[in-house]
Amino acid sequence: MAETPRPRRKPRRLFLRIVRFGADTFEAVPKPREVREFLDRFDRVGRLIAQGPLVDPPGDLLMFRAVDSAEAGRLLRRDPFRDLPGSVYQLHSWSPSRSGVGVVIEPPPARGSGRLTLVHRVPVVVSDQERAIDWYREVLGLSVVAHDSDAHYVEVALGPGSVALSLIAPRTEWGEPEYSETKARLGISTGIVFQTDSVDALELRLRHANARITRGVEVQPWGERTIRFTDPDGNEFLAFDRRVARGRPSAIEERGKKAGDRSSDR
Repeated sequence: MAETPRPRRKPRRLFLRIVRFGADTFEAVPKPREVREFLDRFDRVGRLIAQGPLVDPPGDLLMFRAVDSAEAGRLLRRDPFRDLPGSVYQLHSWSPSRSGVGVVIEPPPARGSGRLTLVHRVPVVVSDQERAIDWYREVLGLSVVAHDSDAHYVEVALGPGSVALSLIAPRTEWGEPEYSETKARLGISTGIVFQTDSVDALELRLRHANARITRGVEVQPWGERTIRFTDPDGNEFLAFDRRVARGRPSAIEERGKKAGDRSSDR
């Protein structure tokens, strides 16, 4: 019986390769095709996080994963930015202690394993696509990232790389049961949650646009403040911010206080 190969250890350490250009470097900067081929190889083995030019001072930055410094060095052997004349080439090991909302730096599953790579879009059923486009753009500040009027296809999103809302208007030519099933999802609680920098400001914006607010600003037991509202078709959304009401400790702070009280009672 053939022995099942052991899975390779997933690299969790992050590395930054920084190249700073000198006066003699610019004529030797690698061509975009060389850089692209190098990055494609990096990405195929699941190591690439991000790469791009530095502006001031000029140069190039590459962020990637590796098991250790030895592997990081091996991965950079074919780096087209290595040994450029007049440049400073540096490799730093980095251990981030916190990442922002929506930023994923954990290593992905191995390629070819059917891994999920992105939450791309979520459907929202509307009665009038053009009216919906105006509302989502003007009231919520979303941008149209895809629009094919012939195919009646529309996507709106906060920006490139963020999850899109696919605005779907039911059409009788779809036939049954697709038409009736889609129409039945018009005006429901979508379960979609937005984060905002201020639910108070969002509430003012919604009221100014005469949007329906189904539940005003509330402070939740875990410390977030939330608001529920609907679009013109009655599709309900929730938005939250992380501000804690003045004079009210967050749930995390309350748990910490209770733990301290128990320790002092012992």
